[in-house]
Amino acid sequence: MKIINYLRKGSICIAFALFFFLGTTKPCMAAITYENPDTAYQVSIEDDADLLTDEQEELLSEQMEEITAYGNVAFKSVDTNYDSTETLAKEHYRDLFGTSSGTLFVIDMDNRNIWIFSDGSIYKTITKSYANTITDNVYTYASRSDYYGCASNAYNQINTLLSGRKIAQPMKYIGNALLALILALLINYFIVRVFSRSRKPSERELLQNIYAQCNVDAPHTDFINQSRVYSPPSSSSDGSSGGSSGGGGGGSSGGGGGHSF
Repeated sequence: MKIINYLRKGSICIAFALFFFLGTTKPCMAAITYENPDTAYQVSIEDDADLLTDEQEELLSEQMEEITAYGNVAFKSVDTNYDSTETLAKEHYRDLFGTSSGTLFVIDMDNRNIWIFSDGSIYKTITKSYANTITDNVYTYASRSDYYGCASNAYNQINTLLSGRKIAQPMKYIGNALLALILALLINYFIVRVFSRSRKPSERELLQNIYAQCNVDAPHTDFINQSRVYSPPSSSSDGSSGGSSGGGGGGSSGGGGGHSF
């Protein structure tokens, strides 16, 4: 009996310990680290992939606070993602801020991709084009496993654009230079083709230089038959048919861009 009582007491203790542990353990949720008292825009950091130290999160939060003058700002990292990084960024932004003004930076360790998604008034500045440019500029940090440097530089460039200044766009300049070079080569090619081919003679010149001769010897005619055919003018009516097509378009607001690393 004593052994049974001990087993019962032991089971109760284990059950109580599990209940206490599960009850006090909370899922990893987005932490609102700051709210701007003037604009009510917030800073949210959710480092599920544990890429940042506590000190780095504090430094990043302080840097992100500057962006709350224009909208909400969030950081999100994941180590497991069963969807695209773009879909993850869009859905997480909607969960946090709906369609209000803001921007979100995502580091997706599963797909090895970084992404910026923005909405509201911030999206007028941090457009899809600029999101691609920023991620082009910072993806090398993530490639070197410097995730704090990657996020910090991304937010720095976002804040630079929002405050009316410019950021470096090396990929854009390289692309423009390559496009200009290709256009120059094509133009030179067509110029050479036009001036190098021989001129074709006109139809008049061809007719004037044709040698023609016709000889008719002892011509005569024979009457064979004559017939009359009644052919009234055909009547036709012109008509036109018209149609109209209409379409409705719709789509959610916001957008962004990213880069693999």
